[in-house]
Amino acid sequence: MELRAWCAALCAGTMGLAGCGGDSGSGQDIGSPGASGGGFTGGGASGQGGDAFGRGGGILGAGVGGANGGIGSHGEGSTGCEHIDVVFAVDNSRSMHEEKESLREIVFPAFARALLDIEGLTDFRAAVLDACPLPANFHARGASTEDCSFQSGEPWMDSSSTNITGEFGCAADIYSGDAQCSGEDDDEQPVSAIAASLEAPFSTGDNAGFLRQDALLVVVAITDEDEQPVPSQPPQALHDRIVAAKGDAKNVVFLGIGGRSACEGAYGSAEQADTLQAIADTFTADERGFFWDLCEGRLEDGLTNALTAIRDACMEFVPVPN
Repeated sequence: MELRAWCAALCAGTMGLAGCGGDSGSGQDIGSPGASGGGFTGGGASGQGGDAFGRGGGILGAGVGGANGGIGSHGEGSTGCEHIDVVFAVDNSRSMHEEKESLREIVFPAFARALLDIEGLTDFRAAVLDACPLPANFHARGASTEDCSFQSGEPWMDSSSTNITGEFGCAADIYSGDAQCSGEDDDEQPVSAIAASLEAPFSTGDNAGFLRQDALLVVVAITDEDEQPVPSQPPQALHDRIVAAKGDAKNVVFLGIGGRSACEGAYGSAEQADTLQAIADTFTADERGFFWDLCEGRLEDGLTNALTAIRDACMEFVPVPN
């Protein structure tokens, strides 16, 4: 689908999702995949029928409800969020060429536009890094561009930019020239890289000032192999490191994108990402963890589905005092 048409469909669907209130269509869980091994698992609910672009009341169309059916006022005791901080970590190995092209040309620009249409959201920030946690500094350049010229003046993008889609496109040409990993599987740690970027010394160094106390944190980890922490860490430990940055698991949305099984898919080969799936599962108790099957292709659908969780998490957001 041509980019302009895709963006229009996605944004229109998101506006329908964020702007509606009261009753919704009959909800059904966005649960585990069907017999065909579909891609998306996690919490939340959607209206009956339709697809990710809102045709027939799908994920972002009419009749979409939250986990409790309907988009009403904020839950008791919550204040809702006006700000979102997003961190993307992308495996930059040679086998990721097709995925990076899709991210650069379609997914990142459209995702930026869709976030801007979430009702009540004042702004968002977005940072990009590769999958090596040494160093875990956010990238203000692309592999072939010395400087992405972020209008924020920071190593992250801000939604106030008049060139936000262009900035996303530049950053999606993932740079890893400063990586200190050996390249022997230790450069395929997107979740570990995200966790490290939110911790000292990186959170108090080049990344200082990115995380905001009153912002929902959204993290997206993408690889066609699997998370391979060095040194080895269990999924729960990585979950806890990311949550520690926000103080409450409900203030974090996690999306893992990898192979549900080994396959030759739409973007070439992918290995089975058992660890990445297990990390996503640690967030599902709070309906904040999701996994998209890279073998199914359509990275845009993975992020489209995550918008439902982001919207719901925003509605329930309660800042945790420092």
